[in-house]
Amino acid sequence: MTINTALASGADITVMTQASAVDLRQRVDSGIYMGLKKFMDRDRLNYAEVFGPSIEQTQNINGDYYSLPYCNNVDAVYFNKKMFDDAGIPYPDPDWTWDDFREIARKLTSGSGANKIYGGFAAHVNAERWELWANIAMQRLGSFYYYNPDFRSTRFDNPAMRESLQFFYDMFMVDKSLVPYDEYTALQYGNAGTGIRALVNGKFGMMITRVFGCLYLNESYGPKVEASNVVGVANLPRPVGSSGPVSLCYTSTSSIPANAKNPDGAWTLIKYMSIDHPEFFAGPKTMHPGILFKNAEEARVFDDIIFRNKPGLDYDMAMKLWAVPRALVTSDNTIYQGQFKINALINANMSLVFNGEMSVDAALRDLKQKSDQYILEDLRAMGR
Repeated sequence: MTINTALASGADITVMTQASAVDLRQRVDSGIYMGLKKFMDRDRLNYAEVFGPSIEQTQNINGDYYSLPYCNNVDAVYFNKKMFDDAGIPYPDPDWTWDDFREIARKLTSGSGANKIYGGFAAHVNAERWELWANIAMQRLGSFYYYNPDFRSTRFDNPAMRESLQFFYDMFMVDKSLVPYDEYTALQYGNAGTGIRALVNGKFGMMITRVFGCLYLNESYGPKVEASNVVGVANLPRPVGSSGPVSLCYTSTSSIPANAKNPDGAWTLIKYMSIDHPEFFAGPKTMHPGILFKNAEEARVFDDIIFRNKPGLDYDMAMKLWAVPRALVTSDNTIYQGQFKINALINANMSLVFNGEMSVDAALRDLKQKSDQYILEDLRAMGR
């Protein structure tokens, strides 16, 4: 709100950043941001070629671009190598599937009560953001996963939605192999450093999080990690039937206010941050850049910045894994109609599902019926 007020007031701001695609879209629709396609065209830069097709889809707003991603937060799985070794389980293959993930989580789960060890943990399951349930659907359906291509209705009736929700329901509620939400909250696994140290200490075997999770191994985020090479890293599992590794991601972006006094200077700055030298801005945060790497060596140099000097992390494994190509699907959502009400309904319904108060099918039926209505209401309000 403070940022939006400053931008709307006409304050002298050269460049503004955001981690929220919703904030970006609202500012664009309010006329606060300057279109950047003219700069891209002038410098002979093609957005999709520079940043990839998935990011281009989400950042393309009515044929123009109002931001450049300066970092790309990619999902991965960190795992406790010792737990795998003790259980005689091979380390995950770069091309492993969700079925592999579920089977390994079952094998790693043991004990009960305060002594229970879980097979896995998802760092981004919380009361406000039940997005784990949709991981498989996002991988299968791509950008804007819950919208149909015309953005006038939803895909909650798509088989991929049921596949995805049923899968994670079964892991949480049937297998009981993922850390439940009440323990996640009580043990403060959402705090920086707490979750990754719980992984190191063997409280659970696998951790679905962003690549930047390895940053929290540093001593500045908690007790010193004494173990050597105990943390391995794997791709996000892929759906059965897909052609190869598919990871989810979201971007942080920079934009130029429409009233910027020196647009060319502002463009030079965000191009420097996002295209020319993202290693100065994304690398220290252990995040990948928004740009596509030109070659394997460029990618290797950047990955070294991310994975170097992370206590407990198997550096060689991380570097080898990240040399494997993967498709990226961004979860950024710059579509406005229905989004706020749909997201609120997702949170409400998923809370009921994972508390055992609502069935998978009932949740998806409710989402389809109400979300389509939300979209129509918003479109009518916008005169569309």
